[in-house]
This record gives sequence, structure tokens and C-alpha cells, in this order.
Amino acid sequence: MVDFLVSYTSADKAWAEWIGFVLEEKSFTVILQAWDFRPGSNFVLEMQRAATEADRTIMVLSPDYPKSQFASPEWAAAFAQDPQGLRRKLVPVMVRQCQPPGLLSSVVHISLVGEDESTARELLLNGINAKRAKPVQRPSFPGTGGGRPHKTFPGATSSNPTGSALYVPSLKRSPPTDADRRRFSRQAFEVIKTHFQTALDQLAQHSDAVECDFQPNTATEFMAEVFSNGKSTCRCQIWIGGMLSNDGISYAEGQWRHGSNACNEILSVSDTQGELHMTSLMGTGFGQLGSQFDLTRMSHEQAADYLWRRFVAPLES
Repeated sequence: MVDFLVSYTSADKAWAEWIGFVLEEKSFTVILQAWDFRPGSNFVLEMQRAATEADRTIMVLSPDYPKSQFASPEWAAAFAQDPQGLRRKLVPVMVRQCQPPGLLSSVVHISLVGEDESTARELLLNGINAKRAKPVQRPSFPGTGGGRPHKTFPGATSSNPTGSALYVPSLKRSPPTDADRRRFSRQAFEVIKTHFQTALDQLAQHSDAVECDFQPNTATEFMAEVFSNGKSTCRCQIWIGGMLSNDGISYAEGQWRHGSNACNEILSVSDTQGELHMTSLMGTGFGQLGSQFDLTRMSHEQAADYLWRRFVAPLES
């Protein structure tokens, strides 16, 4: 029996892998599509096996999750086995703010939205723990100061005899290092690559007149192409690096670049008060997309969606 099946969409692959890694660090066993469904295997059969063997299912909850036709059977299988939540078979972990629809709204979730890594790790591990969430220390008295006088505890006193909350100044975050930027860029590229691969598969299934091609060239470069009625309509190449930065993500439309650094867009790694994000260097005011995205401050998922929408724009014209 495996402890957890981690159910997620391609947009949240980075979160799913982080959750899986944290759980395995604590000696839990995990099934995760990116790690366990190897080339040549049957996806449907592998998912059936995972849903059967896993004791509990973690759903990586975000605005994209309820829209996924592949994720729905995974959480539904766990819900059907424990509709009242008595065995906690289904554990939603919210990684991006959203409103769980329908039956999911009744399941208590773990929220990691806006938390730093240390806090998120603690919340995740405490959340999957089957024990009560009783605090270690006695909570402060919520009533008024009236009534019988407080009896001083006869044992050893703490360094704060008043019992009031101590002032802790807010500490400025250390600026991201070059290694942090490199890691952030590679994570963004993996999210973009997975987003394109999954979206191309779904696009091809949507219409018989559409054919799609996805070609990973190296670990840091891939090509994508869409044929409409046999004619090449959308074509792009995406890679890490380019004219301005080794950590930027370059996007070139049309003909393959054949070793050239020429591109139509570059996403660079920027930071605001120590928080990293992706910034468009060439896309400001790009049609309606300029109003749909904050191109100066994008998450991995937003950067992937932005490039995908640019890529398929010719299909909508």
C-alpha cells in the first residue's frame, strides 16, 4: 500500500513535485505522475493502479485543477471511498487561491497560498497528520481581567513574566542569489514546457482538423508546431538563455532560429523585495494580452499561459 497519490494538473507540476519530495523526506511513500509514469506505460492503467494502491489522495488545488478532465476521476475515486471524510482519503492542498466548486467546497483543505517554504512545509506535514491540532502551549485567556486574582505559577518563571506577546521586528529578506535566480528560471521553463505539451495534446483532441507536434531538443529547449488542415499555422521555439541573460527564457515565433538568438520575447527573472517573478522584456502592450497579464510580475504558471496564448493567437485570427 502506498501512502499518497499526488493528483495535479500540468500548471502545478512544480508544486506537486515539491509536495512529493517533502513527503518522501518524512518517509512517506508517494505516487506522482512525473516520477512514476514512465515512457511506454499506459496512462489510464497506471492511474487506475495508483488510485487503487494509494491509501490517500492529495489534490494540488488551484484555479486550473477543477477544469482538468484528467484530474477529476482521481479525486472522485478517493471521495467515493470516503464521502463523509471519516478516513481523510482526500486531502486538498491549495497552492493558488481559488474557490473549490461543488462537493470539493465541503472538504477542509490545507492552504499554502502566500507562505514561505519553511511555513508551507510545516503546514503540509501538520495537515496530513491524523492527530489533533491541539497547541503545545496554553492559549492566552480570552476574557476580561475581572474576577478572582491570577495565581502566580509556583514553578520556574519564563523570561517574560507579563505573559504579553513579545515584539519581534520584521526582518528584511536577503536578496536572491545567482543560484536562486538560476533555479527559479529552470523551474519556470519546466512549467512552460509541461504546459505546452499538455495543451497541445488537448488541442489536437479538440478538432480533427488540427495536428500538433512537440519536440524537446535538449533539457533547456523545445519546439512546438500546430497544423490547421495540414498547413503550419503556429510555430515556436522556447529555450533558456538568449541575448540578454543566461537565465532568461527566450521565445521565437515562425521559422526555427538555427543557432540564432533572434526572438520575439524574453522573460527575465526579477525580484521585488526578495520575491522572484518573471518579467516580459518585449511584450508590453501586446494586443489584449497586455491587459490580461501583469507582464512585469508573473508566476511560473502565468508566464506559461502568456506564452501559450501568444503561440496560438494565429488560430483565433
